[in-house]
Amino acid sequence: MGASGWHARVSYQNDVRAALQQARWDAYRRGAFYRESPNEQARALGEEEYVAWGIADIKASVPPELAGLEWSGDQHRTEWRAAQVVVTGPDSLVDAQPFSGTHSVIDMTGVADEPGHTMVAPAPREYLMELFGTTQPTVAAVEAAIEAHAMHGFGRWHGMYLFGYADRKPVEIFFVGRSGD
Repeated sequence: MGASGWHARVSYQNDVRAALQQARWDAYRRGAFYRESPNEQARALGEEEYVAWGIADIKASVPPELAGLEWSGDQHRTEWRAAQVVVTGPDSLVDAQPFSGTHSVIDMTGVADEPGHTMVAPAPREYLMELFGTTQPTVAAVEAAIEAHAMHGFGRWHGMYLFGYADRKPVEIFFVGRSGD
């Protein structure tokens, strides 16, 4: 499928971590995410049974000279565990589909000072100046940049946040990123 670009926004609040959690829950409640079909085979079998089935399936699909190799079953173990998750919110949704992600802000699990896997980091000052000509872009300017797909510069499974201003005061927090496989 490939990664998807996404964006989310919430009203300004001092705590960016709480704002991120609010954005994640908002996306979850609206159904604004990709949901993988549950793995019914993994749900129907026990863990060791599923791992053995998965390894046998791999061995049957590779050239005979590779079939004798040792296969760890780690991916099948992860698939089995993910299939057992009961989805009740953003965190359990992420746990239920560890390989595909949700292609949404839900994939972002924390706030960091620097870009990192599944983290949102503040938009760099230089980036804001380049894109908006100011470090305090208006809400309308941020909306226009998102609409024009002008916001970029972060890798897959990374996000950033920035504030939208009105009368020189922050009024919105925008989260923008790329995630999913």
